[in-house]
Amino acid sequence: MKVSVILLAAGEGKRFGQKKQFVKLKGEPLFQYSLNTINKIDLIQEIILVLPEEDIERIKVFSFKNVVKIPGGKERQDSVYNGLKAVSNPDIVVVHDSARPFATEKMFIDSIMNVKKGWDGSITAFQVKDTIKMVKNNQVVKTLNRDELINVQTPQSFKFEKLIEVHEKARKENIYGTDDAYLMERFGYKITVNRGSILNFKITAKEDLVLAECLVRGKKPF
Repeated sequence: MKVSVILLAAGEGKRFGQKKQFVKLKGEPLFQYSLNTINKIDLIQEIILVLPEEDIERIKVFSFKNVVKIPGGKERQDSVYNGLKAVSNPDIVVVHDSARPFATEKMFIDSIMNVKKGWDGSITAFQVKDTIKMVKNNQVVKTLNRDELINVQTPQSFKFEKLIEVHEKARKENIYGTDDAYLMERFGYKITVNRGSILNFKITAKEDLVLAECLVRGKKPF
């Protein structure tokens, strides 16, 4: 079965203050960490790297596997759709955010293998440890059962034909979700979970980059 990866690195970095995917972490741009991991996985045959259109020519990548660079869209979901149109007829497609540089080979492999076993999709996630409360108008209205809650991450793997189908339906109905699994769930497909880690965090704010620096350099964050 052919497996393609859509590696998302097209964000404008509005919350971070710059394009975080190009920030250097121990000498390498952030997106390269995910590429390095993907390159070690024999199950994966194709990599689509989604970048800001203005950066496509200037950004250099280092990869043993073939990497196709394409422009992103206005929103994350648009960038994934651009990636789905660029892949070369895979059976399984993996979507990963390059802002998660510490996703492991095992996370990718477990996610892919769950789809090979027959699931429509598999998302990387870990069990919530903290108490989670619902708040409206600055007032706590409900305490949620943390035993039923997970923190969702990427990589996420899906059957290609089904993922592009739900993306096209979502575009027609003007539906946007925060991840691709949301679209699959909405249109009735069955999604399972593969084990993630608190270390597979998303670099969103400057303090996240501080933690990432500590991890790669083996330093204490405080």
